[in-house]
Amino acid sequence: MSVKIAGSKKMKKISRKPVLPRKQLHRLARIAASLKKNLYPTPESLVAEFRKMELYEGLDATCCTKTVLRDIKVLKDDFDCPVKYDRRNHGYYLTHHGWDFNCPADLSETGMMTLILGAKLAEDIFPDPVKSRIQTAVDEILKGNNPDFLDTTCVKSLKIFAEAGAVGVPEVFPVVFEAWQAHRSIWIKYDDQMGRITERVVDPHVLFLHNRGWQIKVFCHLQNAPRTFVIGRILEVKLLDDAFTPDMKIIDSVTLDTLVSYKKVSDVKIRLSGDARKFALSNTMHSKQTITPDGEVHIFSIPKVPLEVVVPWIMSQKGDAIPLSPPELVASVKEAAEKILRLC
Repeated sequence: MSVKIAGSKKMKKISRKPVLPRKQLHRLARIAASLKKNLYPTPESLVAEFRKMELYEGLDATCCTKTVLRDIKVLKDDFDCPVKYDRRNHGYYLTHHGWDFNCPADLSETGMMTLILGAKLAEDIFPDPVKSRIQTAVDEILKGNNPDFLDTTCVKSLKIFAEAGAVGVPEVFPVVFEAWQAHRSIWIKYDDQMGRITERVVDPHVLFLHNRGWQIKVFCHLQNAPRTFVIGRILEVKLLDDAFTPDMKIIDSVTLDTLVSYKKVSDVKIRLSGDARKFALSNTMHSKQTITPDGEVHIFSIPKVPLEVVVPWIMSQKGDAIPLSPPELVASVKEAAEKILRLC
């Protein structure tokens, strides 16, 4: 969109962004975010996403696929969005990620609350300088909005006691984070659990928080296979110039049920009494675990779980969690209990 300004013999064109209705602005922002995340959005998936925005975020963004197609055209024509349709992935994508949706944020109160609380979580969980970058980005967005409605006690009363926050990795974490964010390879010197130190080049596909520490799921060029590394065990790291394409197989392989590499026991049954049921409900060991009543007690069923995870949990319940099966689990709990008795 452009207008002509008279000021000399020649007419000069000045580019001007269109004034958008708030409802359309929310849609454009969500489309831009989906493109930035490489989600390959389609008109149908975006319509479904806009329905969720209305249901969960209180934003009036519902529309039809024709409206979405017009929105994509607006992004392309008025905001120079390098968007194209990928027939192989059946969705839209950015031909390069240097593009930014330069439009003032117009957030609802729900959106501002979510953004501020997200920044609070980042402050409590991420180490510096990552949390500072996130806070700066949030401040940049909020400077065009008015968050005066927010009760400051609401933010202060949200407390995250993340044990991982105490992991001493301030020197290597920012480099690993940058490599993961920019899809760049890194050279690392790694100290494994056996005390062996190796040097290798890896592509960090997934960054995740688990078991009191930050970890990365990578493609390891030394082993020519995916591997998982604890960031706290990385002694040295260097960012390399080589870029890699994120592998969805590696990304999708990181789930709650596959995080721990220990050998797992199957068909675990634990009898719960007292307060153990409440602790079991708040402690997810497998995505398909169940707790069913059995008279005055409950049976905790876990399809698969490592002994290194479930035995300490059972011991922590002080007799309110009794292993029933498999025999390997029962024997491991007895051995742990007998060891404690011998040392008392």
